[in-house]
Amino acid sequence: MTSLYHLFPSTIHPMVVHFTIAVNYLCTLGGLVGLIWRKDHFWGKLFFLLLALGILSTIAAGAAGVISESYISTRPSGIEPVFHDHKTYAMLTGLFQVIAIAVQSFSWWRTRSMRVSFWAFLLSIASTVCVSMAGHLGGTMVYQYGFGVH
Repeated sequence: MTSLYHLFPSTIHPMVVHFTIAVNYLCTLGGLVGLIWRKDHFWGKLFFLLLALGILSTIAAGAAGVISESYISTRPSGIEPVFHDHKTYAMLTGLFQVIAIAVQSFSWWRTRSMRVSFWAFLLSIASTVCVSMAGHLGGTMVYQYGFGVH
């Protein structure tokens, strides 16, 4: 399996993860606008689509992280707790996104309205906080520890 991983460049994770971060922030922003302008169903639809895109891009970023990690032969001293927390926040990002889309879908099914669900919006905020923490820890690993830098 390692040989298949190496079909991608070692920098695949930083190339993909920035899209995930941007989509996550845009999703939360779209949800906020949708809560403010409740009558315009465009924002509810956009929120849902960005949640779905966020889930897909989070999966892609996680897979890219596994690929990039496979290129690393040594780990700097003291990085393990930071690396563990980085992965944990990344998984929580995806978990909050999946729960948010489920809540949004249930809300639409129950009310037959394309409005943004307040609870799904709160979950998208939690996802945005988690992706921010994962990004902060990823930056810490690179800039403080030199992790993944050749």
